[in-house]
Amino acid sequence: MAEDSRATVLICGFSALQPDLSSLAHALGQRVFSQVTLDELPKRLVQTAALDVLVLDLRGGLTNARAQDALIRANDERKELPFCRLVVLFDIEAIDFVFAELNGPECTLLCQPALPDIVTALAVSGLEARENHKASLSDVTGDADSSRLDKLSEEVRRLAATIERLVGGEARSPSFVNENERPYRGPAVEQPKGKVEAGSPPDHGEIRALIRIRRLRERFLPEDLFADPAWDMLLDLFAARLAGERVSVSSLCIAAAVPPSTALRWIGQLTDRGIFQRVDDPVDGRRAFIELSDKAAQALSAWAQAVRASGGVLGPKAS
Repeated sequence: MAEDSRATVLICGFSALQPDLSSLAHALGQRVFSQVTLDELPKRLVQTAALDVLVLDLRGGLTNARAQDALIRANDERKELPFCRLVVLFDIEAIDFVFAELNGPECTLLCQPALPDIVTALAVSGLEARENHKASLSDVTGDADSSRLDKLSEEVRRLAATIERLVGGEARSPSFVNENERPYRGPAVEQPKGKVEAGSPPDHGEIRALIRIRRLRERFLPEDLFADPAWDMLLDLFAARLAGERVSVSSLCIAAAVPPSTALRWIGQLTDRGIFQRVDDPVDGRRAFIELSDKAAQALSAWAQAVRASGGVLGPKAS
């Protein structure tokens, strides 16, 4: 009998699973073990010898300590399964907890996701898990690797076509930032009373004024022309550092002015590159702060001074 090469999926959730995650997985050519509740999940994982993708649909249910404790236990068990990828669907209210407890290179975090996001995450996670498993079982290189990459490319094309059929025509999820509320809500800053020297370090008022200036563009031109989450988050963290403030993950996602799942991906990438660093909350272990690395902060300070030296204007200094 031929070996079943389909990715194996276990689904856990609070909601009625709309859209039906099991049907989506089957449509992608994956094999669903079962659908369980969060209370049942830790025991189910202990009984599982191998798993490619664990899907946690936490939307509408991650509101109490008991559920959070069960989730932490389940994630610990999941880590014992080699190559298992984690896909987490959750509401914006749970973003700080989910990031602190579940974030990692093998995790895909989807905050208030649209259907295309869900299908893509299922497809890519299953494919990555199977490819990692195959690579671990083979010491063959050269032509064999080339053949495997060709097969992987073909599988990606097939999944892309399936995704297009499943989600064709659906709009992407909008940003969770209220249209009537700008992403940065700092206090008003008075105009400077004196001349600012080009070589002097910036203060938080100048950087926050610059952020507000950036947001003003959206009043006059389509806001989707200006998506630049990395720079928006860098400026927000720089202003917070200058002011001696800490920034939560949820606050930083708001500053990014993009859908939260996109912001989380950027936070992960910038953390991996050493530009951001994660700092656990010493009071609440289920929350984490994000801050600039020292090198990144030094680079931004040098940039600000170079702007002044070239005749540019950052914004009014804080009074």
